[in-house]
Amino acid sequence: MKFSSAFDLLISTHFLRQEPEDDMRALAATLKRETYEAGAVVIHQGSRPKAMYFIAQGEVDVVRKHPERGEDKLATLKAGDTFGEIEMIYAQIRFATVRATQSTVVYRWDRLAMTDFMKQHPAALASLRFAVQSRRLARKVRFDWLADDEVIYGLARKHNVLLFQSLTLPMILLVTAALLIVYGLVREQVAISRVGAVMLISGFALAAWRWIDWSNDYYVVTNRRVVWLEKIVGIYDSRVEAPLHMLLSVSVSTEMVGRMMDYGDVVIRTYTGKVVFRNMENPTAMAAIIEEHWQRLRAQQEQTDRESLREAVRQRLAPEPEPEEQSTAEVEAAPLREQTEGRVGLLHSFFKVRYEEQDIITYRKHWAVLLREIAAPSLSILLTVILLVAGLAGWVTFLPTTTLIPLVVLLLIALVSWWWYRYVDWSNDIYQITPEQIVDVYKKPLSREVRKVAPLENVLSTEVDRKGVLGYFMNYGDVVTNIGTAMFVFEGVFDPVGVQQDIVHAQEALIQRQHEMERKQRQSEMVELLDIYHDEYSNVKKFPESEEDQNHGYP
Repeated sequence: MKFSSAFDLLISTHFLRQEPEDDMRALAATLKRETYEAGAVVIHQGSRPKAMYFIAQGEVDVVRKHPERGEDKLATLKAGDTFGEIEMIYAQIRFATVRATQSTVVYRWDRLAMTDFMKQHPAALASLRFAVQSRRLARKVRFDWLADDEVIYGLARKHNVLLFQSLTLPMILLVTAALLIVYGLVREQVAISRVGAVMLISGFALAAWRWIDWSNDYYVVTNRRVVWLEKIVGIYDSRVEAPLHMLLSVSVSTEMVGRMMDYGDVVIRTYTGKVVFRNMENPTAMAAIIEEHWQRLRAQQEQTDRESLREAVRQRLAPEPEPEEQSTAEVEAAPLREQTEGRVGLLHSFFKVRYEEQDIITYRKHWAVLLREIAAPSLSILLTVILLVAGLAGWVTFLPTTTLIPLVVLLLIALVSWWWYRYVDWSNDIYQITPEQIVDVYKKPLSREVRKVAPLENVLSTEVDRKGVLGYFMNYGDVVTNIGTAMFVFEGVFDPVGVQQDIVHAQEALIQRQHEMERKQRQSEMVELLDIYHDEYSNVKKFPESEEDQNHGYP
C-alpha cells in the first residue's frame, strides 16, 4: 500500500480525519518529502525531537538499543503510519531508532509548523494525544496473545471518573476509620480504636482491589482486530475480540455528563452483534483509529486484487517458462497428508488436553473438570478399600470375613466401572480445529453421539470466559465462537486464550488460502479474456471488411 500524495495521506490519518479539506491541502503543502533507502536511519535513539513523520510508501522498523542485549525490535510500521509524535508531544529525547527496511518515502512535519497547526486545531491535538498515550501504555503492557507482526495502535482503560466512583466506598471507610481511631484515642476507648483500625485496613484493601480491577480492563485496537479485555482478579477473566474484516460499522455514543467529562462508548458492530468499549476517554479518537485501520485493510485487499490482475496481464504479454514437472518417483515419494479428524482413543494421551495431528488441533476439557467428575467414585473407591483393609485386619465385626470380602469386591467392581464411565465420558467430549472448520463432539458412553460442525469462514467473533478462582489460577474456561445466529462453546478447555488464538489463526490462514484461490481464478479469467480479444483482433486484421460491407451495401 502506498499514497500518491501528501494530501491523500493526511486525510486518511486518524487524528486529521475531521479537519476541513482546505486546511489539509494547506498542511500538505508545508510537509517535506524525504526518501530513505533500505538500512537508512530516519531517527536516531537519544537525539532531540525536531519533527514527526508520515509514511507514504515502504516500511520502517522501530528498534531500541540496549547496552547488554543489543537491539530490541519494538514494531514494524508501514504506509499510513506515523512515528516520532510521542517525543514531540512530551518533549523527550528519542526513545528508539527508526530504520527503513526498504525504499521508503516519508513526509516530515517540522516542530514549528506542527505547533502552529495544533494551536488552531485543538480537536486534532486531543486525538493525537490519545494516540500517543496509547503507544506509551502499550510499551508498559505486554500481551502474550499478540502475533509477531501485530501492532497496537489504540489502547485505553475506562475513564478515570469510573475509578473515582469505584473508590467512593473505600474513601468513606477510610474517613470513618480515621474518625473512630481519633475518637478512641481521645476517649481512651481501646475497642473503638480497634474497630477503626480494622475498618482502616479494610478500606485500604478495598481501595487497592478496586484500583487493580480498574487497571486490568483494556480496550485494544491492532492492525488485525479489536479486543475488549475484562478481568476481576481471582474471579473472572474475559476477552472479547472481532477481526477488522468482520466489522460493519463504528459509532460513538455519549451522554451529557460524558460529553462534559470527555468520555463515552465506542460501539463496534459486527455480523453477530456488537463489541462495546464502555466509558472510555476520548471515544471519538478511538473510533477514528478503528475506522482508519478498517479502511486500510480494505484498501490493502483491493490493491492485492489489482496486483493479481496486473500479474495476469504480464503473464499473458511475456509468459514465463513453465517449471519442469517432478518425476513420478519424486511425486510418489512425497508424503500424503490425509485430512482426518484425528485419532482420539481412550488411552491416547491419557490425560493430555491438547494435541495436534495432521494439521488438526484437538482439545479435551481441562483435567480439573475430570477431577470434579471422578471425585465421587474416587472417594467411594477409597472408602471401600479402607473397609476391605479393615475387614482383613479383623476390625469389622458386624459381618463375617467370608461374607464381607465378596461384597466389597463386587462393590469395588461397580465403583471402578463407575469411575471408568466418568473418565470415558470426559475423554469422549472433544473439540477440534481443522484447516477448514471447527468441530464439537459430545458423546455419552453406550449412548448417542452429537457432532456439530461449522466452517471457519463463518466465524464472526470469539470470546473467552474464565470464571471463578479455580478457572483463574488453573487457567481454564470457555471459548465462545459466534457462527451467525448460533454459538459454539468449547467448555472447560485449558488455556482458553490460546484456544481462541488457534481459532483466529486458523481462520486467517483459511481466508488467505481463499483469497489466493480467488486471485488465481481472476488471473485465469483475465488470461482467457485476453486470449479471446487477441483471437478476435487477429481475425479482424486478417479478414477486413470489404468496401461494400463498410458502406452497408450502398455505393
